[in-house]
Amino acid sequence: MAMDIGKPNKTVTCTTDELAGVKVEWLAAKGINISPSTPVCVYCHGGAFIMGGMNSHRQMCSELAAQANISVLMVDYRLAPEHPFPAAPEDAMSVYLALIEMGYESRNIIIAGDSAGGNLALTTLQKLRDDNKPTPAAAILFSPWLDLSHNSQSFTDNKQKDVLLNKTLLEEAVAMYAPKLPRNDPRISPLNANMANLPPLLIIASRAEVLLDDATALHHKIQELHGDSTYLEWTNPPHAFPVMSRFLPEARDALKQSAAFITEHIA
Repeated sequence: MAMDIGKPNKTVTCTTDELAGVKVEWLAAKGINISPSTPVCVYCHGGAFIMGGMNSHRQMCSELAAQANISVLMVDYRLAPEHPFPAAPEDAMSVYLALIEMGYESRNIIIAGDSAGGNLALTTLQKLRDDNKPTPAAAILFSPWLDLSHNSQSFTDNKQKDVLLNKTLLEEAVAMYAPKLPRNDPRISPLNANMANLPPLLIIASRAEVLLDDATALHHKIQELHGDSTYLEWTNPPHAFPVMSRFLPEARDALKQSAAFITEHIA
């Protein structure tokens, strides 16, 4: 399985690169030239801030590139414990701003991520807004990990259902990622930060995961502020299931709807 998800779609070109000192990888759909005139999805992989990378997400990101007919830019951000907070969010922000400096228009950029990568995508949006920087056209979050205090009801309700995550594992990851910060600090728990004036969001989650309440709470907070949020929920697949598009029909359905969302919102 690990070998399969590290292989890109055969119709997609794969190019390694470096932006702002951060290692990245371009996955471009057939016929798409990598240039500031073409749309791009900046993707932050999951892995609890301590694992994951290009190999763990290459297949899914290439499928998304092919279906949306765009390029996907995977960000190989620094991982804890060697590089604790704020290394990861700094890398995500640096890559996005490097694209702007290269001439990419924010209306042609989507930012996305799964699990911890969803956390980075949301914190990047909030930081760009607070700094009066151009924000992306939209964002996609797969099973985002947004509240590192882990006090939501879904941790209890889905304790026996989630086959990938549990509170003990996540607590250990937080201790490596942000050992000096309170767990509810909005810089690492963006669910506690301001949700106003964000671009349109697509949030995808599984009803069987312990992080379910992170996704639903984000959706409700944005709706309460009359923001633009679309929430899609599947019943039984595992956490961050869109990453498993090679194996799960639910994942392929989620990517299809994500591609349609991208097409709807990019310039």
